[in-house]
Amino acid sequence: MKTTLKLVLAAAIFAFSSNVSAQELKLAHIDMQELIMSMPEYEEAMAALQRVGEDLEQELELMQVELNRNFDDFQRNQESLSDLVRQTRIEAIQRLQERIQIFQQQAQESYQMEWQRLMQPVQEKAHNAVEAVAEAQGITHVFNSQMLLFTARNTIDLLPAVRQHLGIRN
Repeated sequence: MKTTLKLVLAAAIFAFSSNVSAQELKLAHIDMQELIMSMPEYEEAMAALQRVGEDLEQELELMQVELNRNFDDFQRNQESLSDLVRQTRIEAIQRLQERIQIFQQQAQESYQMEWQRLMQPVQEKAHNAVEAVAEAQGITHVFNSQMLLFTARNTIDLLPAVRQHLGIRN
């Protein structure tokens, strides 16, 4: 996979460089993850996401406490229960276990959707800032430095300029 990515990247650079006659090829790189993680909006999104996660965990804990209470009560009293009551309580415990499993699945989906909802504007703002800085500096191609195996000395690291564009001090 990485070899294929390297070959495609090399072919793209070669194709672009052979097609660019009037315009000089100007390359830059940026660590998008580092940029995004340094943005105040990222910290706000992560704080909101943490609150969502805590709410979901709290609800799951309450359900687990209810299950444990019901199971312990059943264990203590099962000898004195009639067959019908025993069977009814077993079924109730099983339904509660199923509810917990369904809740866990729905909670994971909900958490993921919330992550996407909160992070999309942050990612868009970062992308727009990179694009604006690249255009202002006449850069023809910007690569994510996390995906690069080698960065030549003559490529430009856009991270400081994009941070400055966004007003981020580091």
